[in-house]
Amino acid sequence: MKRLASGLWFVLSVSLLGAAVAQSTPGFIHVDEIRPGMKGYGLSVFRGTEPERFDVEVIDVLDNFRPDQDLILIRTPHPLLDRARGVAGMSGSPIYLDGRLAGAYAYGWSYGTDPVVGVTPIASMLAELTRPVRLEMFPGAKPLPGLPRAQSEVARPSRERFAGLPPFRGEQPVTALSTIRALQEKSSRTEGPVGLHRVSTPIMLGGFTDSVAHMLAEELEPLGFVATQSSTGGSARGGPTRFEPGGAIAVELARGDIAITGVGTVTHIARGGRTLAFGHPMMEAGATGLPTATARVLHVLVSELRSFKIAETAHPLGTLVQDRQPAIVVEPDISAARIPVRVRINGVEGAPKTEWHVEVASHRILTPSIVFAVIVNAVKSTAGDVQDVVFRARSKIGIEGQDIVSLDEQGYSPIGAASPAAFSQLRMFGLMEAAFANPFETSRVTSVDLEMDVEFNREVYQVAAASIAYDEVDPGEEATIYVRLRRVDHEDTIRAVKVRIPHAAAGQAVRVVVAGGNQMAIEQPRPGSLADLIEQTQRRYPATSLVVALQLPTRGLTFEGHVVNSLPASALNSLQLVSTSEDSRPFVTQSRTEIDMSKVVVGGANLTLQVREVARRQLLGE
Repeated sequence: MKRLASGLWFVLSVSLLGAAVAQSTPGFIHVDEIRPGMKGYGLSVFRGTEPERFDVEVIDVLDNFRPDQDLILIRTPHPLLDRARGVAGMSGSPIYLDGRLAGAYAYGWSYGTDPVVGVTPIASMLAELTRPVRLEMFPGAKPLPGLPRAQSEVARPSRERFAGLPPFRGEQPVTALSTIRALQEKSSRTEGPVGLHRVSTPIMLGGFTDSVAHMLAEELEPLGFVATQSSTGGSARGGPTRFEPGGAIAVELARGDIAITGVGTVTHIARGGRTLAFGHPMMEAGATGLPTATARVLHVLVSELRSFKIAETAHPLGTLVQDRQPAIVVEPDISAARIPVRVRINGVEGAPKTEWHVEVASHRILTPSIVFAVIVNAVKSTAGDVQDVVFRARSKIGIEGQDIVSLDEQGYSPIGAASPAAFSQLRMFGLMEAAFANPFETSRVTSVDLEMDVEFNREVYQVAAASIAYDEVDPGEEATIYVRLRRVDHEDTIRAVKVRIPHAAAGQAVRVVVAGGNQMAIEQPRPGSLADLIEQTQRRYPATSLVVALQLPTRGLTFEGHVVNSLPASALNSLQLVSTSEDSRPFVTQSRTEIDMSKVVVGGANLTLQVREVARRQLLGE
């Protein structure tokens, strides 16, 4: 009860603080007071860490630019801004009129030739300070030392089912980019203002190979980022330790041997230190928990297409707690959770670097994609040869409230170890989605450790063909499937695999699928807990298995905790009727035979068997 009361006190005090700031208006100018021709100044960093003044002149105010939100149009006569016009990274630069804060530099026009930008009124931004900030919103985040005790109490994460998340896609293929592409789809449906666009957020990519940087930029730019390759921030040690109006602010998605950093500008620091920035959303993700930092600006790149700041992080400080339409809100007294990631590559002689250490932001949408980029970048840097490679990936994933989950997977790529397609299907990414987005309990990924062995060879089995000796087979009898396997520099081998033809298939055609084990899905019961999801992720055929699957004419149903195979139509219909509340899911029943090949099996084949109405021996009276 004491902990709950302390947590509520923290929420109430922060809310009252925001309301007090919003009501204390002597330092702010309201849009009703703004007139065309008014002159003032803005603050932003053009190089280094010290904010510089630039002149501004009011053009006019767009009333109800958005529902209940105005927009101030200003001109920014300045030697640099006359050429650069709207600059990505200046988002949030405070604009002062009559000596009072009017709002934040935030919007521009595509291909505009005048240095004209839109300013988000400060009143719209201040309203975001009234939103409650509760530590349980940001799993793994901690209050920094020095806070009053009441503010230091961390609420225990709820273990109840929570609403609002998209359903975990446990029965569908999950790739490393599944979650970020779902966010891209959401962003594409959320259109920006017509003609006008928010000034993009520069995203600095440090320590990446060119190809991985291009891949990451392609995924991030639909979310409103403009990507460029930069540094990992190492040279910025000793930078500012506090935020200040007009100073550069960074959102750190990753730091260490690689860095992914979004850059903007601080608009206003409220009483108590809570900080407003950007003047527009970063991703409009609502309550979030991304790490933030002060930043150093290296250069403003002037471009006819899109000008932007090149910057790097300086000093870690605080957490992005609200990502809303008018602004982002940063709480400097909370330390955001970061996930340690280690990647080691073995088997490449003479490689200058074989081990990477990165800390990744803990975020249920972005984390899997960032970890994927870290892995691909490490492999590309160490083993970028474009040739056949067999790999073994041994991963250990820490999940809050669970034991460390270990996975041992093998695979093959004909175009090198750094092929994104080779790694995007690793089961570790399904585990990450299960940890962040499962509908059963609040959890998160706490650590990622991957050790990868690579061998540059083609020592794999390729399924070349599958055949059977007869055109028809008997119900209730065994049929022999002959699988032709091919290996480079070896003669083809034939494996004879016996499968039993069920009586229920009499008079019908059945399909036979032959493939490597990692290409075969296994029917899973509907999970009832996060532990079930973890167990199901581990329940897979290995890539070194040859699997022959006979697709039967019957159907099965999956329930929570159960899988029912080979049901006749009448039973299937009855069970579906009585189990509608349990969301039972029908599937095609399969009979599978697994053979250990000790080497990775690639490719596949299929054929169709015609089953006689009556077995031949019955016709002959045997």
